[in-house]
Amino acid sequence: MARINGTPESDTLLGTNNNDTIQGFDGDDILSGLNGADRLVGGNGSDTLDGGNGADRLFGDAGDDTLEGGAGADTLDGGEGKDFLNGGDGNDSLVGGFEDTLLGGNGNDFLTFVNNTEGKSYLNGEAGSDTLIGSNSIIEGDSLEGSSGDDFLDGGAGNDFLSGDDTLGTAGADTLVGGDGNDTLEGDADTLSGGGNDSLVGGAGDDVLYGFAGNDILQGGDGLDTLDGGDGNDILDGGAGASTLLGGAGLETITGGVEADFIDGGDDNDSLLGGGGNDSILGGLGNDILNGQGGDDYLDGGEGADRVLGGLGNDTLFGGEDLEEQTVADTLIGADGSDVFVLTDTGFVFEVPDPGEPPVPTPVGDIIQGFQNGIDFFEYDLPFEALTISSSGSNTQIRITETTELIATVLNVNSSLITEADFLA
Repeated sequence: MARINGTPESDTLLGTNNNDTIQGFDGDDILSGLNGADRLVGGNGSDTLDGGNGADRLFGDAGDDTLEGGAGADTLDGGEGKDFLNGGDGNDSLVGGFEDTLLGGNGNDFLTFVNNTEGKSYLNGEAGSDTLIGSNSIIEGDSLEGSSGDDFLDGGAGNDFLSGDDTLGTAGADTLVGGDGNDTLEGDADTLSGGGNDSLVGGAGDDVLYGFAGNDILQGGDGLDTLDGGDGNDILDGGAGASTLLGGAGLETITGGVEADFIDGGDDNDSLLGGGGNDSILGGLGNDILNGQGGDDYLDGGEGADRVLGGLGNDTLFGGEDLEEQTVADTLIGADGSDVFVLTDTGFVFEVPDPGEPPVPTPVGDIIQGFQNGIDFFEYDLPFEALTISSSGSNTQIRITETTELIATVLNVNSSLITEADFLA
């Protein structure tokens, strides 16, 4: 084992084919370990360290250093300064600092940062299944790229950019975690999750995207994707492929895409667009807008005063189970195709209040627009004989005979045209 020391000047130091320890000390030094499991320490100055073959340990120390691991399972630590670290072949461990650039090279590498709360760093795992952990810089964000392989990327604090593959469309089942801050995440066949106000792009492949807290933008891209906006006012776009889109809490805008999607708006007032496929759309809580657009869709507004539009295709429209105290009706709007309007009641029994008592709320029923007699149908869980069909101006009202509860008002349709044939058995 050789021990080779430099001088305060700029030295060029070469190791042997054995396990060497090489220290550059001051000056801009060039250290080359050659073969063997070597330990290289640059010292002060802007140094260049090349481990060569073997499982080497390279320490840049102070200065703007360049560290090349070479072949073998190497450990690279840039130290202070703006450093460039390249693991090379083998399963390497790279530790960066302030505004460093880390490249994993071939192999399953681990890349991370310490003591960087201000600078902007760049990490690229390159070939292999790599783990990349960004810095906690809250002033400048990090850029992390997994490249090929099944990679794990965590941006840490700050506004970071994470990409599972350096070229979208390449293979790799990656996991991307934005961490704190407003992050941008891209991947193919990946699991992406952020905190803060994030932008997540799935790309090609079957992706899973979690927005968590913050006002997020999630784009599934091609593939069978699952998008979960989490808390906050999110925008979700499933893209091509049959996607599952979950709004969570907050005011959501969700678009399904061209395949058969499942969309759940969650809490609050959401805008849900099905796209071109045969979609299932659930409004959940809140006053939602549901639009099936193309395809044969199932639309359920859920609780709240919802506006449900069938769009093209043979759609099933359901306002949802509303509450007794709800004073604003659901609006169900048919369009092209043979649509089914699902009617419901609150179970509320109207009673005349005693003198001096506050008025009792009266269920308002659904408003049905665009009903095509002989083409569209109603669906209700009571027989036709239990209903009363009557006119109200140019409209038709449908009530439960026993309780007189109004369950639907059909706009611009004469009551004489609605018969038992219009109800599904």
